Amino acid sequence: MERVCERLIQVLSIICLSAVLPAQTVRQSPSGFPSYFAPDQENEGFAHARQPSDKVLDALLATKEAKESASDLRALNREKVRGLFQVVRIRLKDEDEQDFLALGSGPLSGADCYWFWIVRVKDGQARALLFVNGLAITVLKHATNGYRDIRGDWATAGFSGMGVFQYDGTSYKAAHTRSWANKP
Repeated sequence: MERVCERLIQVLSIICLSAVLPAQTVRQSPSGFPSYFAPDQENEGFAHARQPSDKVLDALLATKEAKESASDLRALNREKVRGLFQVVRIRLKDEDEQDFLALGSGPLSGADCYWFWIVRVKDGQARALLFVNGLAITVLKHATNGYRDIRGDWATAGFSGMGVFQYDGTSYKAAHTRSWANKP
């Protein structure tokens, strides 16, 4: 029961912080790495983006989303596929690993949203920990199981929404999502 109460307090804290501090107010984390990413807002967070390394690219291409786009990628050589991604360094945990946020383009993106992946490189191994589609990603200050929580924001003409993703020891999972109708 105590653990359930503790978890409920965590989720309520995230919800309250999200309501009080919009994602746009948190631009850079204490680590010096960017923490807010919104391609529609003058490419916010991607000023120092580069193409992924071979390890990061392999991790991205191993995801379900990339595999579902395989037929669109077949005609492209590896360097053209690499060019479909922009990656930036982020800090999820500590310095014994490298963490990246990847942004897809072309067939690795949505018609009305962006595709984002979180990739960790640790002990020479790269692994995608999260895929989120939406308009913006924020690396939050709060951490779960040692890894900083991730917030994804999205919108359509009629609705807006957000989701908070927490690390479960293996990958990121949705901890809270909410959506609301846009007022005319």
